[in-house]
Amino acid sequence: MPYDLVIKNGMVVDGTGFSRYRADVAIKDGTIVELGKIRGAAAATIDADGLFVAPGIIDLHTHYDAQPFWDKLCTSSVWHGVTTVLTGSPWRPCSAGAGRPSGSTWTRSTRASA
Repeated sequence: MPYDLVIKNGMVVDGTGFSRYRADVAIKDGTIVELGKIRGAAAATIDADGLFVAPGIIDLHTHYDAQPFWDKLCTSSVWHGVTTVLTGSPWRPCSAGAGRPSGSTWTRSTRASA
């Protein structure tokens, strides 16, 4: 068998910042070796139709409500293999002003509206 695993028909979110796209993912020896329409045989196949496929860690619980304003790469997550982050707070940023120099315009205006 040329591949150990093929994940077919998934919506790929690759962590590059580009739009998601539909593709098959072929894996051999624990490494992604091919993306696209895979025609080769595999020891196992997963039908991911209607599901997302991401070659990394999806972090579903972050406190990045504010961090992307000064750290666009959210570097602490990238260092740990996170490729996709879901953020949001139903009422306000969880840590308005955290990590910003005290007294900055951004910090004052965020705290005033929180």
